[in-house]
Amino acid sequence: MHVPPGGDALHGGAPVALGLGSGVGDGPGRLGVARLAPSQAVTTAEGRSARPIEPDSPLGVELSRRVRATVAGAGLPGLAVGVVRADGLAWFLGTGVTDLETGTPPTDRTLSRVASITKTFTTTAIVQLRDHGRLALDDPLERHLPEFAAVRERGGRRADVTIRRLLTHRSGLQTEPDGLDWSRPRFPTPAELLAALPRSAVVIPADGPFKYSNLAFALLGEVVTRAAARPYALYVREAILEPLGMVEAGFDLSETRRALLATGHSPGFHADRPRIAPHAPMDGMAAAGQLYASVRDLARWLAFQLRGDSPGAGARPVLDPRSLAEIHRPVYLEPDWSGGQALGWRLTRVGERVHHNHGGGIHGFASNVAFNRPGEVGAIVLANLWPSAVPARVALELIDATLDADAASAASGLAGQTSDDPGRPAAGCTPAPAPASLAGYLGRYRAEPGIEVLLEFRAGQLLLIPADPAGYLLHAPARLEPTGAQDTLRVVDGRGAGEVLAFDRDGAAIRAFDLGGFLYQALRPSSVTA
Repeated sequence: MHVPPGGDALHGGAPVALGLGSGVGDGPGRLGVARLAPSQAVTTAEGRSARPIEPDSPLGVELSRRVRATVAGAGLPGLAVGVVRADGLAWFLGTGVTDLETGTPPTDRTLSRVASITKTFTTTAIVQLRDHGRLALDDPLERHLPEFAAVRERGGRRADVTIRRLLTHRSGLQTEPDGLDWSRPRFPTPAELLAALPRSAVVIPADGPFKYSNLAFALLGEVVTRAAARPYALYVREAILEPLGMVEAGFDLSETRRALLATGHSPGFHADRPRIAPHAPMDGMAAAGQLYASVRDLARWLAFQLRGDSPGAGARPVLDPRSLAEIHRPVYLEPDWSGGQALGWRLTRVGERVHHNHGGGIHGFASNVAFNRPGEVGAIVLANLWPSAVPARVALELIDATLDADAASAASGLAGQTSDDPGRPAAGCTPAPAPASLAGYLGRYRAEPGIEVLLEFRAGQLLLIPADPAGYLLHAPARLEPTGAQDTLRVVDGRGAGEVLAFDRDGAAIRAFDLGGFLYQALRPSSVTA
């Protein structure tokens, strides 16, 4: 689900790269770069073999180097990485392990929970149904989901919540269903999801700031179910997965999928060895993040994004080429043009290139997929630990390295140009003290399964700051403001925009705060005067 390129929460992506100085899964032979022999090469649904990148070629060596450099010391149990061209999977790297007990290395068939990457499939299903005349993108949600009339208006209007705005996270709808607690994972059934709508709200005006919403896509799944007259998961399987040859991807854990699934992990408590993460089905929120998929499956998905043609002789097209282009077209741009939002896909500018991407994060698994349509290159990064910012960084790195090599080859010149990381400018700091009414809230907080933030007063503003700016981003960075009520703050921008941050105390000691379904516990409980 959030959302700079580093993390889309359900939440957003983490690869599986182990060893590499992490202290987990290190050892001879742990790093595996696959040479895609004819018997192993992934083919498109048309039967074409992908044009491989040989592991010992200059580009193959450079891709491996970049993965090693990015994940070194990241503490990931395992990582499965692929580079995709328009004809399919061209390069695969598996490093670390899928399970710390068995030591099994990841392959291109190892399944992960890809979490919010599911949203790109939900988007495609919605556009398919639009093409079939079942709905319009500018329809109010209430037209297809009458239960939505019970949602409260607290900063935005229900009538402005359209299908298009839900697809682009501009509806103003709150982030999570009411009552969801990510620290105790149990997701609502479809009936429970709809029953909770009277306790949900539109919290900011439509077409305002980017506001990520898992609830939005959960409700879009219900729209698919009703418009298609069959369950969401069945429709996606029949209309998208099967035509594209994504035969092992799916929404439930069949016996076959269970055997291919990596073990998901959460960071250890002040220790190198990760913990086994809980595994709860998303149930009524399946359309927001339930999909299981492998590098091999997702290579077919990205090849479709790059190629945009029909899946095979005699098969119906997954999407009309004009509709696929519509999905990719930016709907919103950031004021500085550093990124934007298309239907379902995030856009991130890296220098003069713009990459479509989506991350995924759920207990035990982090992931990212990205592609550059003009260059016809994509990347997949799947990790069996969450949270982690590594997948998003690795995915964009691999795309840029491949495009650099392609450009150099075309010019018969030398590659090796790398763009400097501009880094983050140091924030200025004024010596004004924090107001006494806010001072007791300041400090460091941690939410399961390992997301740490700082609540600080800087330059006259109350800020929620990631403890590690290069790490996994969720609700931070964001600005906060008092609500006028004791022990509550309102989030001004970012993932939690318009939502209330509520503190829990034991007498004078602040113990934790709740925001968007996550309980952030104070690492050093502080005292605040009532």
